[in-house]
Amino acid sequence: MQVDMRDIVVRFGPLTAVDHVSLSFASGSVHAIVGENGAGKSTVMNALFGLVPMQEGSVTLDGKAVRWKSPQHAIRAGLGMVHQHFMLQEDMTVLENVVLCNEPAGPAGFVRFGEARRALAEVAADYGIEIDLDARVATLSLGQRQIVEILKLLYLQADMLILDEPTAVLTPAETDRLFAVLRSFREAGKAIVLITHKLDEVMAMADAVSVMRAGKLVFSGPIGSTSKEQIARDIVGGALHDNPARADGAPGRAVLSVRDLVIGRGARAVGPISLDVREGEILGIAGVSGNGQAELVHALTGLRKPDAGAVRIMDRDVAGLDVAARRAAGMAYIPEDRQRVGLALPGRVSENASIGRMDEDGFRRGPFAVTEAMNRFAADLIARYRIKVAGPRARAGTMSGGNKQKLVVARELSRGTPLIIAENPTWGVDIGAIDFIHGELLKMRDAGHAILLISSELDEIMALSDRIVVMYGGRVSGQMDRADADRERIGAFMLSHGEDASAGAAAA
Repeated sequence: MQVDMRDIVVRFGPLTAVDHVSLSFASGSVHAIVGENGAGKSTVMNALFGLVPMQEGSVTLDGKAVRWKSPQHAIRAGLGMVHQHFMLQEDMTVLENVVLCNEPAGPAGFVRFGEARRALAEVAADYGIEIDLDARVATLSLGQRQIVEILKLLYLQADMLILDEPTAVLTPAETDRLFAVLRSFREAGKAIVLITHKLDEVMAMADAVSVMRAGKLVFSGPIGSTSKEQIARDIVGGALHDNPARADGAPGRAVLSVRDLVIGRGARAVGPISLDVREGEILGIAGVSGNGQAELVHALTGLRKPDAGAVRIMDRDVAGLDVAARRAAGMAYIPEDRQRVGLALPGRVSENASIGRMDEDGFRRGPFAVTEAMNRFAADLIARYRIKVAGPRARAGTMSGGNKQKLVVARELSRGTPLIIAENPTWGVDIGAIDFIHGELLKMRDAGHAILLISSELDEIMALSDRIVVMYGGRVSGQMDRADADRERIGAFMLSHGEDASAGAAAA
């Protein structure tokens, strides 16, 4: 398959999101598209896939002019796309999601689920994918949901795969497994488009790379004709700023104390877990997705009631309190899922930015919100965090995924609470924004705030954490100080129960 895009233009009202971009994708190759949040990467691929209209330009498939009227037409032509924010039905099973709209039907119109199960099991076995086909998607971690999206494309036998930030929420082991699948696709002669912020992955996987900035194509060519450093400069339009040297922390008293916390019952129970997060430190939690990290975060933030144990914030027992009460007690929360938990997408940027501040002086007058104050506050966050959006009055849902994430991070860090729970805080943001967010987290730590960092990025855990706790099978399998941490030791604890440090993790 050979796909050529020529002089593509996509506009949203007065905004030109893609400005005369030309790209080519060939069978048996991996083509990476990189750029800052809002650079137009996802938009140009959405245009190819028939999700958004092109105002100018042309597309040819194997030399023949095409223009998809909808994604269904693109799918029938052999294209498949996995979006950064998953397109799954949460109340349906893995099997039902994968075959949705492509169900094998019998003579009477009944779906042949047995036939679909056998076909899907064969596809999964061919690529070494292990997942419970009968599990409800609502019960899956983000990493497992990514696998379901990949399975949909495998089931459809697409000839061209477009993957938008496919490893954003995957652990190193899951990323390696995905890349093994992609390599087998490449060897089978399929074309792969990889939209990503991770330059190491670009250098490891891509045969060609295209860099976009502000809707324009600034570089496109073979991976051998450039370098990681040059790609980074092309992305930001200049040199990246060096981060200051990371100073050792000076931990104080415990801000978050967890004792013998148990979430769920039976074989799937998470815990018992005990840990402390102290003033002036970052405690990182590492682990392969699905080993209890999500359940732990939900229990700590009030999204789920624990079955046993104690949770204290600033010496206050909060185990029985809801999310709002815990935030009032001194907690800020950067959730893993910005779409469902972090933002109200139909709401304005100013409304989303002001969540949690409506009881503060200046933000409300009697029973009414002060719109001018909300707009000023949102404008300040937009400028400080370099959020690309039309302005405070724009709807949150109009932003790119990375800019949504920056808005959530900006809102939560600006609250200045004693405790910050950060769950994959740099998911889907560009390299410049990653450095900025990391710097802000370290500033908060140095100012005496306690930060609990849960991340699927092992490099992020190692770069920011003063202490590291590793989870496996719903329990703490190991814990170590920053000075004693290395990838091999952490990786060993991620794959098996090591020292049972559920009590030791609490030791200061």
